[in-house]
Amino acid sequence: MIFSKQIRTQLVASRIAWMYLRTISWVRIINIVQLQLSYVYSALLKRACIWGRPWAVSIEPLNVCNLQCPECPTGLRTLSRHKGMVDVKRYQTMLHHIGKTVWHVNLYFQGEPFMHPDFFALVKEAKKARLVVETSTNAQFLSYQQAIKTVKSGLDILVVSLDGMTQPVYEEYRVGGQLSKVLDGILNLVKAKRELGLNKPIIRAQFIAFHHNQHQIGEFKKTVWAMGVDMVEVKKAQIYGVENKVHMLPTDARLSRYKVNHDGSVGLGDQYKNKCWKHWSSAVLTWEGDLLPCCFDKDAKYIMGNIYEQSMVEVWSTPAYLSFRRNILLHQNEIDICNNCPLSRK
Repeated sequence: MIFSKQIRTQLVASRIAWMYLRTISWVRIINIVQLQLSYVYSALLKRACIWGRPWAVSIEPLNVCNLQCPECPTGLRTLSRHKGMVDVKRYQTMLHHIGKTVWHVNLYFQGEPFMHPDFFALVKEAKKARLVVETSTNAQFLSYQQAIKTVKSGLDILVVSLDGMTQPVYEEYRVGGQLSKVLDGILNLVKAKRELGLNKPIIRAQFIAFHHNQHQIGEFKKTVWAMGVDMVEVKKAQIYGVENKVHMLPTDARLSRYKVNHDGSVGLGDQYKNKCWKHWSSAVLTWEGDLLPCCFDKDAKYIMGNIYEQSMVEVWSTPAYLSFRRNILLHQNEIDICNNCPLSRK
């Protein structure tokens, strides 16, 4: 059985590589080389410069959700930004402005993407632009009919959140959700792929580990592999104000991004790197077109520009953005959105 999972994992890795190879272009290759060179130059000399444009972008279809997950600002209804969704025409403009250097689009930031009435149109528009398209869902809307539409849309990768294997454990975090809908949704997707003779989207089952659900990780893996998913991921939880929520942390340190110190304090541990590839390679676009440096900026505190008012070339290298990158290189510990990110630490 272990050997079978290894083979499946290797096959999925090959399929993902093929997705990118099918959309390869000299423009994209040259761009990512430029980004890497500018990142190395900046990190070594501590002087922020940027050559090229982002190779990956997250685009927010909408910022509302049907669930009330307690560690999510959208679920808690504490998100300070205006609520809304992108319409297809403005989204087309957004795709046009990000240019031909972008290779990967994640149709997700805050909110539940499948609540967008034109979600499949958004996927299809991105596929027209020859992009690898990914999204994430709580799977409360994956009926068989929706699964068929999902497979037909051309979506490449779908992350399905499943954080418990019994209803009481599942709903402790996914407040308002039904475990049965998630399980049925996965089965519907697998069935739709088989009936249509397609191997996309790649289904990645994701389990966010907390203290209350860590005992069900083994059952989660066994169940979803048997159901026919393509990938399995156990993810370390992001917890706001973790100093007051130590009880939420898994007892297995390998499942937590946080470290409880001898004096009772809690933190990510280690020192800041004073560098971050994400801020040279990718960005986030809200449904309103505001460009943010990364997915940890939930409330859009660091707006670098608006894609409807400026081109990506202009926004990507504004003085404000270069100043932000300079602070990453020199004083990353002073940037609040980096405080809860494990990528910021050595």
